[in-house]
Amino acid sequence: MTLPTSEPIEPQGFSLAHLWSALPSFGLSGLFLITWFSPNAFDEKMVSYLMLVMLMEFLNLHAAGFMGNAIISNIARGRKALVILGLGALYTLFVGAFSLAFKQWWPLWAFWGLTLNRLLGVLLGKAPTGQEKRMLQFSWASGVFLYVMLVFATTFLPVPSFGITEDVIRRQAFTMQGLWVEDPYRVIAFGFLYFAASGLMELYSFKWTQVRLPLRSD
Repeated sequence: MTLPTSEPIEPQGFSLAHLWSALPSFGLSGLFLITWFSPNAFDEKMVSYLMLVMLMEFLNLHAAGFMGNAIISNIARGRKALVILGLGALYTLFVGAFSLAFKQWWPLWAFWGLTLNRLLGVLLGKAPTGQEKRMLQFSWASGVFLYVMLVFATTFLPVPSFGITEDVIRRQAFTMQGLWVEDPYRVIAFGFLYFAASGLMELYSFKWTQVRLPLRSD
């Protein structure tokens, strides 16, 4: 007889491993914050580069939903690798379009680096199970939710421009149109908040969540 049960995602709290995992997100958040106040601190076109980072992050989140399902599935490793490569090739078309628009080719290398990193784990490792699998699924969903909510917040709420003046915007030489191009300080604020929040979630491993996911046991 099969009975429905439930099992919580056990919060792991703070650990050194969580700190190392959160450092890249905090570093990116700091980069956005510095650029918000001093846009020429690293490069005169840093605002446009960081805008491209957030567009890339959208693609990575989108791809993670499909690639993640392949990674945690129980299909054979060879077939799993082919699925991830096929998805990577499809998303390369979108990344290539962004690269052409910004006249920068590093996003292509960055995207495939992430894809090959996922592929290596599939070839050498095994599919996560139990709580680890649920935590991966929950983290992907949380990332998408965070991205969407902060996009709306920085679009409709007042956002100060700080150091991003009209002269700074002209130097970016944008070739696209839209709110982020007209008010690029909004995407910089978005990036700062997004990566800061992502870092906090990684640091405390979703400690504040009380999620119970349905399981079935025989």
